[in-house]
Amino acid sequence: MRASATWSMLALAQSLVVLLLSLALASASDPAAIADTPGSAKTYRLRGMITSNDILPDPSVLATTARVVVNGGEHTAFIQSDGGFSVDNLGLGHSLFEIAAANYSFPKIHIHISLNDQGRAAIAARYVQPGADWSEDAPVLSYPLRVAATAKYDFYTPRQGFSIVAMFSNPYMMMVGASLVAVFLLPKLQANIDPEILDEMNKKTKG
Repeated sequence: MRASATWSMLALAQSLVVLLLSLALASASDPAAIADTPGSAKTYRLRGMITSNDILPDPSVLATTARVVVNGGEHTAFIQSDGGFSVDNLGLGHSLFEIAAANYSFPKIHIHISLNDQGRAAIAARYVQPGADWSEDAPVLSYPLRVAATAKYDFYTPRQGFSIVAMFSNPYMMMVGASLVAVFLLPKLQANIDPEILDEMNKKTKG
């Protein structure tokens, strides 16, 4: 009896394990749906990859310096060392996808999550043009997303070498130059002035 009870418990445990694995595989096979519990709203997962290019040859540097931001911070996610990312708990509707990076610029993407005729989630992603409204006419991007950097920020300027023109363009140097002119040239100019005219100028100054 004990042996049969033990075998029954082992069989039940194996059945539970198989059931849990089946549910996990079913959830992973759907690229968007991640939650479908009674009494709670269904949410979805957005997946993608940061790809390398001439601007960003190694996306792994973003793992510690950047993150994924949806709707201005309503949802955030870290970027993995291989450039992959996954944003959970997104609802149906429209969202704005961004990569917040300190040293690189990335395009903004309009995400639209909807249900198709079979009730499965469909994700339509389109680039957002700066200063323009969201448009359904823009080409739909492939999914999972593949995002590449568009520019690199350069916060440093090279140190300029010595320049005589830049030195004398400094206002302080101009003031010093004017003072030197007054000290050395004015006495010479006074020496060339007629003594009578100079006396008359001195009298006017004293008077």
